[in-house]
Amino acid sequence: MHRLQAGEPDASGWMTAASTEGGFSVRLPLKFNDVTLLESDPKAPTLRTFTVGAKSQQGIKFSATRIVYRKGADSAKYFFSRFEKGQDLGSTPENVTPHSIGGRRTVNLTLKKASAVSYQRAVLLDSDLLLTIVESPRSYDATAHQLAVSFFDSLVVRDR
Repeated sequence: MHRLQAGEPDASGWMTAASTEGGFSVRLPLKFNDVTLLESDPKAPTLRTFTVGAKSQQGIKFSATRIVYRKGADSAKYFFSRFEKGQDLGSTPENVTPHSIGGRRTVNLTLKKASAVSYQRAVLLDSDLLLTIVESPRSYDATAHQLAVSFFDSLVVRDR
């Protein structure tokens, strides 16, 4: 854990959440946590993750995670393709929208269950994957969707 409940709101009320070691930042409407996790299982595809995230009192969760894979670009492309196809995500996406932002391949997904909704954007980096997610109780779907657009569009990736 690098930081807990970090961030100072600007005039808009949002905070810039820069990952300490992950080489990215996003803007959040809440104070955030900043965490790096190392995977100890040598057979796991993930080597380490860098996450910034927050959870509102209404249960709306925000997370941005850079995933570094043991096998680098090959693994990142493989897992990104699963997002593009909407496969093996725990439920079938209601919407899968591939596109490109700043020359990077991205895909937006919407997953809805009876009690919850999840908006996701996966971004394929050279050898990593960056995943931004807004999860919410279904009763806050409209709010979560609106916040997700601003959150996703705030992503800035820099060299680590």
